[in-house]
Amino acid sequence: MTPQSQPDLRIGRVLKAHGVKGALRVALLTDFPDRFAPGRQIDIADRRLTVAQSEEQDGSLLVTFDGIDDRSTAERLVGLYCTLPLAEARPLPADRYYHFQLVGLTVVDRRSARTIGRVAEVLEYDANDVLRVTDGDREVLIPMVRSVVRAITPEEGTISVELPEETEA
Repeated sequence: MTPQSQPDLRIGRVLKAHGVKGALRVALLTDFPDRFAPGRQIDIADRRLTVAQSEEQDGSLLVTFDGIDDRSTAERLVGLYCTLPLAEARPLPADRYYHFQLVGLTVVDRRSARTIGRVAEVLEYDANDVLRVTDGDREVLIPMVRSVVRAITPEEGTISVELPEETEA
């Protein structure tokens, strides 16, 4: 994905079908769970669906959509992302960024003033996100923690980092 492309905003991922009436277990990928409130519209695989019901359960959401009435229809959605058009992205607080805003930025090590590469993707882990930075055939994984990522300036197209000295980047 390039910074110029207009990706959809991923707000959830369908984990599995639940029961026989078309309910889905959805992992939240948004800080705004109200996006799954009844009546809201969400895209899954280029199909606009309306949320009929949702409830938080065991760290995820149990969601039913209008028109998804049986398990076999629900199972076809497993593994797919729940998305919204990018135009519906909500403003984030200062120093918070959507992943798509980081992809394509140049990563520079402050200590050596050396360019490490460009962000290819942002990997999500429980402890913290990780930047996958590439430069040709070389790849470096950089944890998104304050002690390493020192400044993000999308308007300049850069991320400044201070890598631990033992890191080979």
